[in-house]
Amino acid sequence: KGAINKIRDYNGCILADSVGLGKTFEALAVIKYFELRNERVLVLCPKKLRQNWTVFRSNSRLNPLLDDRFAFDVLSHTDLSREFGLSGDHDLANFRWENYGLVVIDESHNFRNNAVGKPTDDGEVRRTRYERLLEDVSQAGQKTKVLLLSATPVNNGIADVRNQISFIAGGDVARSENPAYDGAFSEKLGIPSIKETTRKAQAKFTNWTKKPAETRKARDLIHELGSDFFNLLDGLTIARSRAQIK
Repeated sequence: KGAINKIRDYNGCILADSVGLGKTFEALAVIKYFELRNERVLVLCPKKLRQNWTVFRSNSRLNPLLDDRFAFDVLSHTDLSREFGLSGDHDLANFRWENYGLVVIDESHNFRNNAVGKPTDDGEVRRTRYERLLEDVSQAGQKTKVLLLSATPVNNGIADVRNQISFIAGGDVARSENPAYDGAFSEKLGIPSIKETTRKAQAKFTNWTKKPAETRKARDLIHELGSDFFNLLDGLTIARSRAQIK
């Protein structure tokens, strides 16, 4: 219910519960909520996890949720790099990426890098998967809601989670000149700038890590990071440990 409310209020949610706590089943409940409201749903997952999702759509004894009659589509992250060919039953040359009300991105930390495409030998610019997901899914067609699933949304720095928040904001917060993306949560969360909020948090975290180990206290870091950063996280994320669930 918390994830559904965040998606309805802010257009998206990052579900970052620890490994093994049931993010897939939580996501299925969210998917069914939106399917019952006649929303078309797309699940994007790593290729190796594709069968983990397609089983819930199959007419099979292996499907523990057969009676729920899920209808979501499933594609792999790598399909964002392809213009042609088949992906399962989907013809990528004619696929309507923009036609989804909800997109679920499994292992969303794979999109933590907002790199832009580089020119090829023939002068054309080949878009990165990150760019294509933003431009062809989030920004094209109807306003797409997003559920991101990752036990490790931050790998290298706070920019990692900022780049994933960009999918909820509707555009690349760090690079786009459109102020609507950077200020997407100014009214509802009181965050005038996602970019500036995450930049300041990273700077304070970096300074904290430079302190001697014996003086480095988590409570001091929490105090230094400031309210804006935690308002942003509280508004858009759900992250629970195994101990909290117990």
